[in-house]
Amino acid sequence: MSFFQNIKNQLAGLKIKSQQKKNPRRKEFHNLDSAKSIGILFDTLQEKNHTIAKKFSEDLAQKGYKVQAVGWINADELPDFGVAQKIVFYTNKDVKWSGEPIIPELIEFTNTKFDLLFVLTKSEHVSIKYITQTSAAACKVGSLVDNCEHLDLMIDQGKNSSIENLISESLKYLSQIKK
Repeated sequence: MSFFQNIKNQLAGLKIKSQQKKNPRRKEFHNLDSAKSIGILFDTLQEKNHTIAKKFSEDLAQKGYKVQAVGWINADELPDFGVAQKIVFYTNKDVKWSGEPIIPELIEFTNTKFDLLFVLTKSEHVSIKYITQTSAAACKVGSLVDNCEHLDLMIDQGKNSSIENLISESLKYLSQIKK
């Protein structure tokens, strides 16, 4: 990591902490029985992630949950699949250098008090960090990675770090845990 990138990341971290102090979230554990609203955050670094996250979102909606999904595209323009979807896609142009959202849909997603937020990515992109850490979600679920203290339920995927496995393991634990 370059010297300037390191400074940029440190400044972004300070911005995130400042935002967390301004808008502290109310932590509350939810399982699949107690949750009513669910947020899904994922990346499209692998092409299949979009399809898997879309199906996961649709499955949850069919079960009666209120679902909102957001996908990060590592580009400056939306590809064809990013237009006219129920999923909100955002690009690098839709966030500030610190990862802070500048489009209304992404700001709304971050401020929404979901019962559960599924973070279906291990990406270290500054926008993923910003959205995850400043989200108002009551309970955040994601993969066990370095610096994941912002998650409330961390899933150790072992050697199978696919998005399908993360979804499967998350649902397994959330259905077993009693509130």
